[in-house]
Amino acid sequence: MKSKLVLSLLALSLSGTAVAEPMTQEALHESIAAYAEIIDVQDNVTVFEYDGAQLICISDANADRMRIISEIMDVEKLPVEQLYLSMHANFHSALDARYAIGDNKLYSAFIHPLSPITVEQIESAIRQVATLRMTFGTDYTSGELFFPGTAEPDSSDVDI
Repeated sequence: MKSKLVLSLLALSLSGTAVAEPMTQEALHESIAAYAEIIDVQDNVTVFEYDGAQLICISDANADRMRIISEIMDVEKLPVEQLYLSMHANFHSALDARYAIGDNKLYSAFIHPLSPITVEQIESAIRQVATLRMTFGTDYTSGELFFPGTAEPDSSDVDI
């Protein structure tokens, strides 16, 4: 029995399965700097540019959360039809990024626990947030994937 346990542990250690180090705010900022153009870093806030879009990463190590956001427009300028299409996209074509409203602004946003996020997920989040912002008003997509629905969104169906 003891030899089976030793063999199992040995097989597990040789399988290449490694536990990733938890992501820290510093590692998060370094990952962003390696992938995008950093504009400014102030404590837990990183302002950067990716593919022509300005994004902001805000992290909180105590709460183990991070978010990447990009402002799209003031809410008072947001037509109801575009709000409808944004919510439809959140279900079908936004994937991990989402349209969100905060502080009377419409944003594209990605929100995730800080410690388990990987560099690959950070890079994907940056691409998705930037693409979701850039396709607002046209395709409303993060560019990564589309979950089919029963019909394409039609803002003329909105009766508000």
